[in-house]
Amino acid sequence: MEIKIDKYTICITESVLKVLDSYKQTGNQNEAGGIILGRVYENNVVCITELSEPNEFDKSSRCSFVRDKNMAQLIVDEAFDRSGGKLIYLGEWHTHPERNPMPSWVDKRMIKKQFKKNIINENFLILLIQGTESLYASIYNGETLIVD
Repeated sequence: MEIKIDKYTICITESVLKVLDSYKQTGNQNEAGGIILGRVYENNVVCITELSEPNEFDKSSRCSFVRDKNMAQLIVDEAFDRSGGKLIYLGEWHTHPERNPMPSWVDKRMIKKQFKKNIINENFLILLIQGTESLYASIYNGETLIVD
C-alpha cells in the first residue's frame, strides 16, 4: 500500500497490513498498539516494514492503549542493531473501536510528546490508527499533523 502525505510517499508492506488487520477491534477487544519501524530512502520515500505488537508490559482498555517505553526502546535498539543502522523508529500505531478513526486529543498529545522527548532519526513521526474499516495515517512534523 502507498499513501501520499505532503512531500512523503509512505509504503506499507503487506506483512505490516496483516498485523494491523489482526488487531481490528471488531468485537469487544481492547485497543492494541506499538511502534512503527522502517527505512527512509531518497526522494522522501518512507517504507514501513515492521510493527511491534502489544506485550505484557503495555496497558490497554477498550478505548485506550499505553505502550511500555522500556520494552519499546529494547525493540528499537534490537531492530537498529540487526539492520546495521538502517531500520529506525518511525512513529506510533494503535487501534480505535470506530470505523473511520481520527486521532483524539490524547493521541495528538502523545505523538507531540514522542517527537519532543525522543531522539529521532528524521524530522517527522508517523501516526497510524487502525479502525474497524479504514486506516488513518498522518505525519507529525513538529508543528502539526499532516494527513493525505
